[in-house]
Amino acid sequence: MPPKGKARARTFNTTTSNSKPSSTASLEPPAPFKRTPESLSPFLSKLDPKHIYITHLDLKPADFKRKIFLVPVLMNLTIIGLIVWRMRSIWPFYLNILFTMVGRRNEMTIDTENTPFNEVVQEIIRRAVVFMFDLFLYVFIWPWPRDFFAGRKIGNPVTWRFIVGFSDKEIIVRRSRRWDETIGNPVEEGSGQDEIMSIIKKAVDPVWMSGRTGYLMLNKEWDLDWKAMVAATKLADKGTLSFEDFRTTILVPTEEFGWVVLEAASAGGSAKEEEGRKKIVAFKDELTAMGKENLFFRWIELVQFESSQPGGFGPEQQKKTMAKAKELFESQGVDFDKFWAKIGGTEGMPGMDQM
Repeated sequence: MPPKGKARARTFNTTTSNSKPSSTASLEPPAPFKRTPESLSPFLSKLDPKHIYITHLDLKPADFKRKIFLVPVLMNLTIIGLIVWRMRSIWPFYLNILFTMVGRRNEMTIDTENTPFNEVVQEIIRRAVVFMFDLFLYVFIWPWPRDFFAGRKIGNPVTWRFIVGFSDKEIIVRRSRRWDETIGNPVEEGSGQDEIMSIIKKAVDPVWMSGRTGYLMLNKEWDLDWKAMVAATKLADKGTLSFEDFRTTILVPTEEFGWVVLEAASAGGSAKEEEGRKKIVAFKDELTAMGKENLFFRWIELVQFESSQPGGFGPEQQKKTMAKAKELFESQGVDFDKFWAKIGGTEGMPGMDQM
């Protein structure tokens, strides 16, 4: 959780992208922010101005997404099955306790006058444990399948997939969680910008994003806004907006300027990192064209593993990683040197500049 900044000051009442007070009508937001294009207004009207949003395109193959989605479907169906089994098996227990409370004697009724005190205490503790276990299931476990199949506030994954289906190009919309309540005005220097930049930089890290499909981007800092994804896809399908309008974009609500865009290069720290993103896209596209997309993900795993080793990821470690990558490429019939020459070398590739 980021440290608390000034009181939150960015909620605004508007459904358009550039609505603002007259006192700021002729002003532009400070760098690294800029006003959102008017064309995004139909989409922005669907968003909650209490949160920061990130949109991007998920270009993973549809079959891959289908397999990824099948895992939580089966997991949640299993949880529902276990809960139903628990309800059926424990129902007589609670029913008999209820009958006891209204004076109808049954096997759950304790004869306190003729039962030893320690046995009474043991039975009370046993029942208390049963109550606590079922309460735990209801409070902490049941919300998972409930929200997965029937969530309403930001929609739910099942409705999203039912409407959108699976395709090779999908719009992903992430929404900030409660950490955004602890920051101040994002366009006021020193009032929350550092916290925003730090969290968003991790969220749009090209290596991190390239290694997973959109569904796997749920974490402690970001939710997936299922309703917004459905709305965005419908706008793109109708031609009101294009899919390209949803390439990696960071949308921040402010009082002074309405919705503003935090440019990806600024969120990443520099234009150099934005160039690195383009290099990774070119890298992945070239491998995909060769029918070797799996090699891209194996390369990502290799770099992530090697960069997490003790001692950091300096020039020497990068050279060792390059040697391992060369073996990996050539084991699949890809000429390593010719491949890198074709996409312009490793210069600018995040974390690989010294190779």
